[in-house]
Amino acid sequence: MTKNRDFDLKTSFCNYSTGWAFYGIGQLRHCDGANGPKYGKTFKRSGCLGVLLDMNKGTLSFSIDGEFLGTAFEDEELKKGPIYPAIALLHIAGCTLITGNPAPAIFFA
Repeated sequence: MTKNRDFDLKTSFCNYSTGWAFYGIGQLRHCDGANGPKYGKTFKRSGCLGVLLDMNKGTLSFSIDGEFLGTAFEDEELKKGPIYPAIALLHIAGCTLITGNPAPAIFFA
């Protein structure tokens, strides 16, 4: 997620205070381009990544293939819009982005 649509595209959106990300190496990133706490599990090549932004609570959570990974970020800035979805892909990666679906029950268990 990012609050800033205008940033240097040679960097990651999560390098800035306006960006929050979950890396495929099982790590969170916010305000740092190289370091972050361990979170969830690693993923690559295939799978379904779920993302839930709760702007009432200021939380951002993720799931992988239907497994809820817990709250990744709690930040007052996540309560204030606009906030834009953001995806960074490396090498020969690809994805399909599906938005507007109701949040699955796993996010509320």
